[in-house]
Amino acid sequence: MAIPADLPEFQTAWERFTAQRGFDDIAVTLGLEPEAADGESISMRMPLTTPIMQANGMYAAAALFGAADITSTFLSIAAKAEEGRFPLAVQSNQHFLSNTKDPSVVATARLLRSGGAMVVTEAEVRDDAGRLLMQATFTNILKTIELGN
Repeated sequence: MAIPADLPEFQTAWERFTAQRGFDDIAVTLGLEPEAADGESISMRMPLTTPIMQANGMYAAAALFGAADITSTFLSIAAKAEEGRFPLAVQSNQHFLSNTKDPSVVATARLLRSGGAMVVTEAEVRDDAGRLLMQATFTNILKTIELGN
């Protein structure tokens, strides 16, 4: 698999991945859906729902992190992972810059470095006006594991 070149290709790859996984995971709780792809980056939209809100009605930091992490993980899978290899995070840095009550936010991930058994990605989460809410980097190693139950 390569990084999807457009949204229909991304949607197909995401549907195939979720079916292969075989169970609902945190991506389902977060409500993540493919938003955009251009062959170099992918974006996923996350709606603001009660389970992922802080008490003040804004996004929980864990939800913003989750959107960045899952988007980066799927980018790593698309860009690098061979059959049966999955990216596992070994290091991550996050910077929470702002928050919002907007109805949705978009996480966008792009590769910084890819080689051998290591992938480094960068992710940004932005509100509907394009304001940067969170920035993160992820270092993943590729390990042989089975998806699903």
